[in-house]
Amino acid sequence: MAESKDRVVERLCLVFSAELISSGFLRGTYRSALDTLLALAIGQANLASMARDLAFQKAYAGLSSSPPDHLRRPVRVRPIALSLGIPQETARRRAAMMVKDGILVQTDAGVFMPKSVTETPSYIETAKATWGAIGGLYRALRREGALGPPADQAGGEEIPYRYMMRLWGDHFLRLIEMLLPMLQEPFDIVLLFAILRASQSVDAGTDNPVSASSLSRSLGLPFETVRRNALRLAEKGLCQKAPRGYVITSELLDTPVWRQFAERHRLVLMRFFSIMGERGLLGWWEADYQAAKA
Repeated sequence: MAESKDRVVERLCLVFSAELISSGFLRGTYRSALDTLLALAIGQANLASMARDLAFQKAYAGLSSSPPDHLRRPVRVRPIALSLGIPQETARRRAAMMVKDGILVQTDAGVFMPKSVTETPSYIETAKATWGAIGGLYRALRREGALGPPADQAGGEEIPYRYMMRLWGDHFLRLIEMLLPMLQEPFDIVLLFAILRASQSVDAGTDNPVSASSLSRSLGLPFETVRRNALRLAEKGLCQKAPRGYVITSELLDTPVWRQFAERHRLVLMRFFSIMGERGLLGWWEADYQAAKA
């Protein structure tokens, strides 16, 4: 029996997030996946007051123009930790290390991510890779008829990488908020997608367990933290403990708990595309889709 359109879309979305989210949290620019999560939340909060200012969004849409530091409102680490469900002392200590590394700036009013961090080759490479990955999902959803053509066409100005990244950051934090009732910690979502990516069960139909030690190294987190959280995911039926690590099998993806997770995940991703459409940003990907069809 052919899969329903929703099931096809759910699997496309899972493949997408397994690659983009898990690879985005691999150890690289930041010391660990936890630092990446904190930096993302802090950077988004710094510019939250400008989120609905369309003039601001358009002025700082492309890679050539990053919002200046005086527009970045410092935030306290404590409310960020509370919103993410991270122990306050852990968040304070990690933020202090990021200040020392030059990733954050400490002020009397709190911390902020400076413009210089969003102008590094690493950030630019990440923005372009994220744009390409989301564009790939957009084209797949258009082919499946899950998205209709946008009202706006791509403009002749610079590709709005930064604007997209701000919207994507909001989306990911919303994804955490929506999926957290099924899990326990925000990091569990990152870990789950990392196991899914390694398992390759969504894409290739193969079952390749990944060890806690491998996940620990790639995510820059203590082995015991990864092992404990992975076991909790297994207890919830979201992954399986195998002799050589943890795995998400094709059969597991058809269980009720994964069906619920996949449905929630699909709804949040489709909402992201809806917001991109409302902001007139889908035309760029639509042009690529039409070019591919031709």
